Amino acid sequence: MGAHGTWLIYATGGLAYGDLKGSDSLVNASGSEFRAGWTVGAGVETALAQHWTIKGEYLYVDLRHAVLFDAASGVPGTVSFTANVFRVGVNYKFF
Repeated sequence: MGAHGTWLIYATGGLAYGDLKGSDSLVNASGSEFRAGWTVGAGVETALAQHWTIKGEYLYVDLRHAVLFDAASGVPGTVSFTANVFRVGVNYKFF
């Protein structure tokens, strides 16, 4: 499967994007903004059988912060998004 037999250890990274939404119910203000950010992570995959593999992966995602509304005059309401994502999967290889 890889340079180390049946194990593949890898790093990954790239573009992340999403729609940030925020609100403040005390002043009845809200907003949303499409944001681009970044992601970085690592994973490991190993063969279970000839066509089957199992993998585990960790990703850190950061869409940074955005000013979405004014909570009061001159007081910006900022929203930020970061996430720690853990994924596991089973894959079937056709070839």
